[in-house]
Amino acid sequence: MKQLFAFCLFLGPAGLIFAEKWISPPVTIKAQGDSDEKGNKTLTRPGYFSFYFGGRAALPVVSDPTAYAAAETFTNTHILRTQEIIYKGTGPSFENTSPGYLSMPAIRIEWDIPFERIGFLPKARSLSVLFSVEGAMSLRSQVLDAAGNFRYQNAQAQHLALTDVTYTGSLSVRERHQYISPMVGVGTELGNARGLRFIGSVSLGVALQNGQRDYELALSPQQISAGAFSDTYSVSATAKESYAMAFLLAGRAELGMRMRLSAKLHLALVASCTVHYGLINYAGTGIFAERAGTTAEKNIYQKVVSTTSDEVYLGLAPGIFLALSHEI
Repeated sequence: MKQLFAFCLFLGPAGLIFAEKWISPPVTIKAQGDSDEKGNKTLTRPGYFSFYFGGRAALPVVSDPTAYAAAETFTNTHILRTQEIIYKGTGPSFENTSPGYLSMPAIRIEWDIPFERIGFLPKARSLSVLFSVEGAMSLRSQVLDAAGNFRYQNAQAQHLALTDVTYTGSLSVRERHQYISPMVGVGTELGNARGLRFIGSVSLGVALQNGQRDYELALSPQQISAGAFSDTYSVSATAKESYAMAFLLAGRAELGMRMRLSAKLHLALVASCTVHYGLINYAGTGIFAERAGTTAEKNIYQKVVSTTSDEVYLGLAPGIFLALSHEI
């Protein structure tokens, strides 16, 4: 030691640095965060903030009544008025044009938090909690269609020529739906962190859904000459059945593959299936009218339509998504 002390004095400050670096015992600095028994930092699986872009096909498993049956009943009651005395109508056969599914473009944002980052959850490295909000809107689809001759009888008309009039034209019923769905779930990710990884999840939540059916009867005006009642007559009807913020229970299961694009960015291809169940309360409003004049400026008869109805819905919505994720 005397020789080492003399050597350090001889070298001055350079000797002290040399002695501290090579002679002094090593100092261990423990990593912050989780560490093992040796003080080495343990790596945790990253969380993700993700944007999902894709689409779903809404398939009704149980719809009581079906969209077509509901549209047919409303049309017969309020458009054709088959049970009325004033303006009782008959028309061509209805065509059921209701599709087997509704195409619904959809987007979703999702926050993925690993279990090990949440203190009260078990330290399962492959599991995470998922918080998501999904929105989707269906394309407008045809439900019912009819074209040809529409006959309207009015036993209380002011002239015999107006008691039975046949018009030509068309009737159409279309529908569309949209929803926003917050959910909470559990996800897993397995595989090589630098390569392809298998991902899967199950989630539960609700779907707050809006929708409507639009009814339109478009008939060509009919020229009728009957003494003082010689004029151009036409019958028209428009109506809408709609509902807002229907509360549907929702469940979702997904499987897919994720790959790394850069240090923080990931891309995933995901197959998804959602189940929706609940009661939908429709409110219907509309107007049935007969008018006269070349510009339909004379109002002969008008009836305001106001209805309510309930439909029980249970449906599947399979879909496929591309997900762009950023590590957080």
